[in-house]
This record gives sequence, structure tokens and C-alpha cells, in this order.
Amino acid sequence: MSLCKKLASAALALLMGIFTGCKKDTAGTENTPADATSRSVTVTALSVGKADCIVIRSPETVTVIDTGTEESAGHVEMYLNEQGITRIDTLILTHYDRDHVGGADKLIKHYTIGKVYTTSYIAKESDDIDQYTKALTAKHLTLVSVKTETTLTQDGVTWQLFPPEKDDYKKDISNNSSLVVRMTYGKASALFAGDAQKTRINELLAIDGLRSDILKMPHHGGWEKNLDDLLDHVQPEYAILTGSDDEPEDEKTLSLLEEYGVEAYSTRSGNVTFITDGTSDNWNVLY
Repeated sequence: MSLCKKLASAALALLMGIFTGCKKDTAGTENTPADATSRSVTVTALSVGKADCIVIRSPETVTVIDTGTEESAGHVEMYLNEQGITRIDTLILTHYDRDHVGGADKLIKHYTIGKVYTTSYIAKESDDIDQYTKALTAKHLTLVSVKTETTLTQDGVTWQLFPPEKDDYKKDISNNSSLVVRMTYGKASALFAGDAQKTRINELLAIDGLRSDILKMPHHGGWEKNLDDLLDHVQPEYAILTGSDDEPEDEKTLSLLEEYGVEAYSTRSGNVTFITDGTSDNWNVLY
């Protein structure tokens, strides 16, 4: 299907109410679908500069993967509020760099949070991490540090969490310690590779069953020599790149995606939303 057809199809789907968003229930503690018959899932990569924040909405739950920077927290909250989201059922932090954890403290303060999952590897110290841990403590939230492959199922969506496999990384320590996340909903799937660099990508290549329709490219679309192996392994139809005009994705990465016939979408041009009802591996794209 051409991109133009996908855009038209996605717009029509929204108008017809295939996914009508989340709203606060009478108790004010849960996100419930505006249309109880809606069974679609949306994946939205927010435009937060060279940083990651991805919001996944199923009919009755909300999952957020990474939180952007402290400076972009206002944009994230504006998006969540526009969608009527008051509760984040699952918050996943792939690693502790400021462009992934920087906005976490504000989300924890301002929203009801279910569970928090993150990598078991804390590679650094920073004010962003300190503020995040203080917010966790203030809300009496328990952090789940993922040390072994973990599978979660909620609202028809299956999540696989793949932790870093080494106790120590000699290079690019924080990025290579990224928690990698795969979601499936019916026949649709997406893989979120955090900031994985060469060593961590090699670990992913050894994991069976990672084929996914969407690949959130590792490290904002930066270039690694084994990216072609990753594309062979995952076989995505779509790629998400999280860059900015000042710090765009690598041209080599874009060329490689074009060579593989992968449709590439960069958040430096705005939010990117993918929509599926799970009946096929085709996603509608709003860009």
C-alpha cells in the first residue's frame, strides 16, 4: 500500500472511530476507550528532539516507553492531556541517559502510574536520575529492574522485555545497556531498540523471533556497521527515527533503509502515529 493510501486510510479510520482515544472514567483512575467496541492500538513516537518518548495506547491501557528530556516534558504532557490520558499503566525506561529519563519525574508526579520497568544496569549518575528516583519514592512506586527476559500481557497486547546480557560493557556503556522491548497485538508487531549500539545489536541478533513490522531504530538512527544484520533479522516494513533538525539521523542509515525498502519516519518532522487493529501486519500511518 502506498504512503498516500495509508494516510488516507488512517484519517478515515480516525473519523469513523476505529480508535477514539482514552478518557477518564467516573472514578478518575483509569483510561477507558471512548468507544467500547474499539479494539485498535496506536503507537505514537513524539517529536521531542533527539530523544525518545513513545506512547502506546490500547483500548484500556497506556504504555509509555522513555520520557524524552526534562526540557521536552511539557510537550509530552500536552500530548497526553490532549488524548485525555490520566493514567500510565506501564512506564518503561530503556536506560538512564537524559534523553530517555529526563522527563520521567514529571510524568510520575503528574499522572497515576501503574508499574515501572527499566534496565538493571545503571551506568552513570545524574540530576535527571536523582529527580526520577525521588519522584518514585514520593509516589511509593516500586521499580522493576529487568534482569531476565520478561513477558507481560495486558489488554490483548504482549510485551517482551529483553535486558542487557553483559555485566559490563567496555564501550558505549549506557547505550549498550538498553532494555529492548517488543510488542505484539494480534498479527501486528513492533520492536523498540532503545539506544543499542554495536555490541548490544550483536546480542539482539542472537535472539530468535524478533521479526517485527515496525523497528524503532537504535540510537536515534545513528550508524552502526551491523545495522544491515539487524534489518535482516527484524525484517521491518517501517522504521522510526528519533532525531532533530540540529541532530538528524545518519545519512548512511537512511540510505540503508531505502536499500532494504523500509519506510522511514523521523520525529524531527513531527509526531508519528501508527494504527493497527491487529488483524494483519499492515499499519496505518499518520505523519
